[in-house]
Amino acid sequence: MKPTRPIIAIVCCHKLVDGQPTQAVYQKYIDAVQYHGGNAILLPYTAADDSNFSALMSLVDGVLLTGSYSNVAPARYGATHIEDKPDLNRDTLSFQLLDYAKMHDVPLFAVCRGLQEMNVYFGGTLHPDWRPTGLFYEQHLEDSSRPIEEQYQTIHDVLIEEGGYLASFGQKWHVNSLHKQAIDRLGDSLQIEARAPDGLVEAISLSQHPFMIGVQWHPEVSYDNDELSKFLFREFINHARKRHHTPYQAQASQT
Repeated sequence: MKPTRPIIAIVCCHKLVDGQPTQAVYQKYIDAVQYHGGNAILLPYTAADDSNFSALMSLVDGVLLTGSYSNVAPARYGATHIEDKPDLNRDTLSFQLLDYAKMHDVPLFAVCRGLQEMNVYFGGTLHPDWRPTGLFYEQHLEDSSRPIEEQYQTIHDVLIEEGGYLASFGQKWHVNSLHKQAIDRLGDSLQIEARAPDGLVEAISLSQHPFMIGVQWHPEVSYDNDELSKFLFREFINHARKRHHTPYQAQASQT
């Protein structure tokens, strides 16, 4: 029997729990999807198996690429620095999800690392560390000496671009920001949705797609009490709900 809520696939990350390899998703992402009307399912790296991927994705109404402790592999965007926090299996799955979402108009919401994956997938590049560039002056990185709940407090404005998807929300908002890497060159076919006052790209979208949006901040922390966070998750789930009403058989026939 078909679920009544749209199914949102959330990408998993590699972590060590009690010294054992684990595929995991922070609960706040699951809670945000549930709160706004979706049904979350978790995709481990094995979901990238080509023999089963299309059949699995025919059941999915939306994709959520989460933030993560890890970073995109430098080789993905032509960089040569040594990355001390890789997760190559997540890279593989996320890029496959982006490809499928682009080809089949699946709603996709990308947060922090997810935004960086989205930009790299479309041919863009990243600053491995924005701090030595001298280009930015806002506080984009958390103070790790503070408690977690304080690290995720809002810290700087984002200025929303005219003519984009977020323009229907407003012109400016205050967001939380916890990232060392950032967009350098924008990927092909991507549109800048918002910047920090210092010019750092904070949100992007894919032109000519129903809903593919990435943000550099963390709306999953305040999914139920911040207006921009609620707007983003609500719009994402609403687009997934529209896809949910299309028979799965018809979706699968496109693959």
